[in-house]
Amino acid sequence: MTANHQSDVTFGQVLKNRQFLALWLANLVSSFGDWLAFLSLFSLIAFRWHGTPSQVSGILIAFVTPLAVFGPVAGVFVDRWDLKRTMIASDLIRAVLAALLAFAPGVFHIYVLVFALSLVSSFFLPAQTVAIPRLVRKEELLVANALNVQTMNINKVISPAAAGLLVAWAGEKICFYIDSVSFIFSAAMISLLALSREPAAVGSAQRAIGKELLEGLRFIVRHRAILFLISSMVAAILALGAFDALIVVYVRDVLASQSGLFGAIISLVGVSTILGSLLIGKFGQRQPRLRLVVLGILALGLSVFILSAFGLVWVTLVCCLGFGLGAAGVLVPAQALMQEETPPEILGRVSSTSMSLITVAQLISFLAAGTIAGWVGIRNLYYLVAVMLVVIASWGLVYTRAGRALAAKVAQ
Repeated sequence: MTANHQSDVTFGQVLKNRQFLALWLANLVSSFGDWLAFLSLFSLIAFRWHGTPSQVSGILIAFVTPLAVFGPVAGVFVDRWDLKRTMIASDLIRAVLAALLAFAPGVFHIYVLVFALSLVSSFFLPAQTVAIPRLVRKEELLVANALNVQTMNINKVISPAAAGLLVAWAGEKICFYIDSVSFIFSAAMISLLALSREPAAVGSAQRAIGKELLEGLRFIVRHRAILFLISSMVAAILALGAFDALIVVYVRDVLASQSGLFGAIISLVGVSTILGSLLIGKFGQRQPRLRLVVLGILALGLSVFILSAFGLVWVTLVCCLGFGLGAAGVLVPAQALMQEETPPEILGRVSSTSMSLITVAQLISFLAAGTIAGWVGIRNLYYLVAVMLVVIASWGLVYTRAGRALAAKVAQ
């Protein structure tokens, strides 16, 4: 929770680290391939196979279920296994699964392959989280995570156009092949990493999975900053999931606009998140991580409230700019704080448990949003979302002030 008072770290400085650069390039290329494949899956089922809405939404369900259900257990094995081999094996398996999407004869086979891809990813993602603190210095973690968030959103912005052009030119299969190649590239980059693991962290293969899983949960419960971080993020995702699930309906029914505005909103949020990550990485290094997270949640809440209150196109676009900045304010310092405060030997379990809880919250919110909006109306639902976010942020401000007061008292 302490701010960093050393000289500020630059993005160029972190990218000059060849080890981190290799991991960053692996993430950049493979996440682009993922976006291409996912967008092509929606195109394939919705337009080429004329699937029903439930068949299209089944892709998301098949993807999020393994992350939600198996994530914590995967974290146990990530803390046991060799990080480098785990990530390389995950990439190579996903390369095969992505290529098989091109040969899937029906929707059910797509679901099985997407489920398998997500299951393998539930091992790769926490392994990547554990790897970053081993490749950069502690004071570089905020900037390193800012770069990763920028990478994710850069691909989010450019991949829809790329997928559209590729599908129109050669069909959906080309995107699946590109995704497969992107995983092979990622594995090649990760093979260049010099990752080591302390013997104590990999020497627990005979211990019960349940006992190791409880160790991670016990750490979360006992560590005030991590417990607050995960609790606030889960609550925020419960609120934001409802916003995300119905933004296209808001554009249609409240703003009386078409898909063009919806696409502009998605792109603007992605661009502003990239900008926010740059600002957090450059100017947020001297700020306590939890304060940045709380301010990010507050920015999200205020943006949703103003958007709902006015119901105008230009106000919506401005609020989407604030939405992206707030998202960066949450994502970047939250990841850095978890890496800074969690012992390396249990970071896989803690990060995967956090990922699982957030995914469950998102799934619940997606499923409930339509029903609640049917009862109270979409604008009233957005007001509720805004209130929830502001309450969470207010709770966070009280919590961080209490933490600083306690630290000052202990110091005396």
